Amino acid sequence: MTVLERCKNLRELIIKRDVLRRADKEAEVFRARADELRPARTQLSGDLERLEVLQRKGVAITKPPLPTNALRALKDYESSLAANPNESGRDFGRLKRILEKVGEELRAATHKALDAVTGNLPTIEESFLKQVELIPSRKDQVARIREKRDALFKGKALDLRSKTPNELEEFLDKRNELRALAYELNLEDFPKEVLEFFKAVRQGGAPLEKLTDRDRKSTRLNSSHIPLSRMPSSA
Repeated sequence: MTVLERCKNLRELIIKRDVLRRADKEAEVFRARADELRPARTQLSGDLERLEVLQRKGVAITKPPLPTNALRALKDYESSLAANPNESGRDFGRLKRILEKVGEELRAATHKALDAVTGNLPTIEESFLKQVELIPSRKDQVARIREKRDALFKGKALDLRSKTPNELEEFLDKRNELRALAYELNLEDFPKEVLEFFKAVRQGGAPLEKLTDRDRKSTRLNSSHIPLSRMPSSA
């Protein structure tokens, strides 16, 4: 290879290198744009998944924002990139602003639904459970309710906004289990005489006279539930 040919080859390599350097410099701009959009994408994806979980679990949600403008802006930006990448900055800025606005609206809808869940949890007061567990046939049921309640509210202060979609779904499943158990317990279903009778039994015994016909029908008791020390001599 002559000196002239070597110089020609070297010139071609330099040209190719310059082209690659310019391409890499331009690529830096687009990589930076992708980094700018990544937080918005992560937030949109997370909030959308949370809303889908809430909807599956029967939680009422406000109408999320329509993505019409965002889709149009994305299409315009894609067209700019294809036609003249170096002149696509304006369309990128518009797309970013619209995505941020959609993200704010979606986040507001998500927070509103989560706050509604927090404000409508089946807390189940301990005083209520103590009344119900006076009835022997309800003791196991009360124990299950306490277990589900403690599992639902364990740990630090409840903050549904910080939960991932999977954590939120697990929480709502536990809430629904507790709600189903609590629904079965209603003090109005238990006559006052029944509660008074079993309270007396807990305190040392109750005479048969305290057990009315209503008590017998509601609790289906027999004499084995009553301490022998309090039964009449004729028994």
